[in-house]
Amino acid sequence: MAAIQVLLIEDNLTDQMGFKRFVKKNALNYDYQIASSVSEALSLLSTHRFDIVLADHALGDGTAFDVLPHIPGTPVIMITGNDNATIAVKALKAGASDYLTKDIESSYLELLPITIENALQAQTIKNELKKHREHLEVLVEQRTQELQTEIEKRKAIEKQLRILAISFETHESIVITDSHGTIIKVNKAFTTLTGYSAEEAIGQNMNILKSGHQNQQFYTDMWNQLLITGQYEGELWNRCKSGRVYPEYLTITAVRDHDGSVINYVGLLTDITEQKAAESEIKKLAFYDALTSLANRRLLIDRLEHELAIAKRINAYGSLIYLDLDDFKPLNDTYGHHIGDELLIQVGQRLQKVLREEDTPARLGGDEFVVLLHASEKSTELALKNAKIVAKKIQQELNKAYFLDNSEHYFSCSIGITTFPKNGLNSNEIMQHADKAMYEAKHAGKNTICFFEGTNTELI
Repeated sequence: MAAIQVLLIEDNLTDQMGFKRFVKKNALNYDYQIASSVSEALSLLSTHRFDIVLADHALGDGTAFDVLPHIPGTPVIMITGNDNATIAVKALKAGASDYLTKDIESSYLELLPITIENALQAQTIKNELKKHREHLEVLVEQRTQELQTEIEKRKAIEKQLRILAISFETHESIVITDSHGTIIKVNKAFTTLTGYSAEEAIGQNMNILKSGHQNQQFYTDMWNQLLITGQYEGELWNRCKSGRVYPEYLTITAVRDHDGSVINYVGLLTDITEQKAAESEIKKLAFYDALTSLANRRLLIDRLEHELAIAKRINAYGSLIYLDLDDFKPLNDTYGHHIGDELLIQVGQRLQKVLREEDTPARLGGDEFVVLLHASEKSTELALKNAKIVAKKIQQELNKAYFLDNSEHYFSCSIGITTFPKNGLNSNEIMQHADKAMYEAKHAGKNTICFFEGTNTELI
């Protein structure tokens, strides 16, 4: 595996040496360079490509904010002092991927590998989302052009030939009704789409296609628009004769006689099932982990912030469970990544098995998982009690045997718990507390559960 290219921007020699010792001691696969000032950093950035930048806030000839505009697309981790929470927030708003807080013992370095890994994974996801977004924009543009072409074609037909001369047998499903919505003619594409033959459809009202997914107000608004403008375009759900419900793009045009009175309506029905499936797949890629189908970090943070808002409003409490598999790396090294992936898939399935529907299991990356328990308890004590019960169930479930490539394996996990809301903490801080508790559990001997409260942790 290629080394991660790291640029450390740090003017403190002691911190520089601490970083070097940490990388060497932990045998981290980092290829790093160090800049002692803003000017030196900008010089290196102009000639080298880095995968990630670690930037101390205060530098001799400026601050890390002077560097941020020069490295778009490269994740930046801001390093601040103990009392610089405001600086950290400002850095995140300015485009930094994450931040670390220095302490006297330089223990913040212990968080450096996972912080770098998360930042790189987040950047990878961001790049993938950009590609998918660009692809979707192309599809939308193509569809818009197709619809515009169809609209122009329909207008030309209406102007030149009126209703009886419409080029009827096209690939689009076409239905013609009288002024009251009673069907008087359909084409073969309509029959193919809906399952109703011409004999079955003619004389019926268009409501034979109603799926029940739209309420009466939807149809009232549609008719009001038709009566006022003579045109309607929009999406709705219709039902085939077989009972299959499908998404449809419907275009209706009024046909008027010489005195301007509506005599017919011409409807074009387009099945957009494939487009909807593509949108759903893009959403899945954006918010769900591709391997386990659990929520990813983005969706987890979104739901955590939603839970925080609800908890504060109704004075309820929830909890966050952070877990990491013990000794996962040896499995990958020994049996290969495909076996490791199979283990992670089974872990995701087991998590879903022991959780309630309203709880959210998520995979952050690697072998790290987080469970968000719905804020439904009346006190932080009850929330913790419930979290302990769930954590024990998770621990018992994950300790059961795994059958991977016809071999039996056993794994344990280290679990950290924190509750919310409290002391005005935001979602990132709550995640950090749960993460800290998990690391304390791992240091306590693995296969252990630890709870974080304030600045202290305690084994459960």
